[in-house]
Amino acid sequence: MNLVRLQLIYPEEKIKEPILCAVCKNFNVIVNIRTAKVTMDTGILTVEIDGEPEEIERAMKYIEDRGVIVQPLEGQIFIE
Repeated sequence: MNLVRLQLIYPEEKIKEPILCAVCKNFNVIVNIRTAKVTMDTGILTVEIDGEPEEIERAMKYIEDRGVIVQPLEGQIFIE
């Protein structure tokens, strides 16, 4: 399995959408929320996504397609 650490930035109109829940249901990955700061205007989360590289890429694209900014954190890609 591979582990990728990402920062997700949610715009105001996406804060209430269960995007990570959908990721867990639709892709063969495990999502671990490491930090979260959610206000009325934005949400900033640091998450780890664990899984096969293809599934992680698909999950990341799904999140981006929903309007969330996905930023890989440098030096945070781990391969077991």
